[in-house]
Amino acid sequence: MKHIEYEVLYRLLTRAAEIAAEPAMHPSVVTVYENVLQSPAQAFRKAHVDLLAAESVRARKRDESGMALDALDGHYKVARSVLLAFAPHTVLPDTLKAQNTDTDKVNAATRLFDTLGQYAGNVWADELLAGPFGALTQEMVKEHDEAVAAEMALAKARANRQEACSLAYEKLLAYKRVVRDALGATSKQYRRIHLLRGSAKEDAAVDSTP
Repeated sequence: MKHIEYEVLYRLLTRAAEIAAEPAMHPSVVTVYENVLQSPAQAFRKAHVDLLAAESVRARKRDESGMALDALDGHYKVARSVLLAFAPHTVLPDTLKAQNTDTDKVNAATRLFDTLGQYAGNVWADELLAGPFGALTQEMVKEHDEAVAAEMALAKARANRQEACSLAYEKLLAYKRVVRDALGATSKQYRRIHLLRGSAKEDAAVDSTP
């Protein structure tokens, strides 16, 4: 399949449906659209919209995960210092700001949380686990897991759109041939679905031609 921008394909498939729905349209154009192009076109358009939605969710979850880590930072430092005061020989990760990646930050916080759990029953440890550090650590883990899930959902949405794109593009080419042969290469209908490489200005001009 030749390279084609997804937004352009979405536009062309929208136009293809509009052409088939025109009053008194050539029967062959309608038949080929309804039986060849319509189903893969609808599948691609849905996959494209789903991907845009998945990108939005991923961006939101990334922000929420980052904010959860930021909210935890100060409480992590205090909890780390308290633990080292009572158990000075404990080997712990450095501060969250010293970690290289968000994954490292999550691992550091959960490791500190788990280490504190080993001292459960001691007032100082119970206070930390039941206080802001414990609550924010659990919230951070939840937000991180949701961000990871959003990344996975986005990857799946990309694969779905790519698969739908290949079939829709193939069927669009077949539909174009029918439109060209039934209505002519100079017809507005054919020109509306033929400008795969036309400029946006030229494309808009063709689309607005009476």
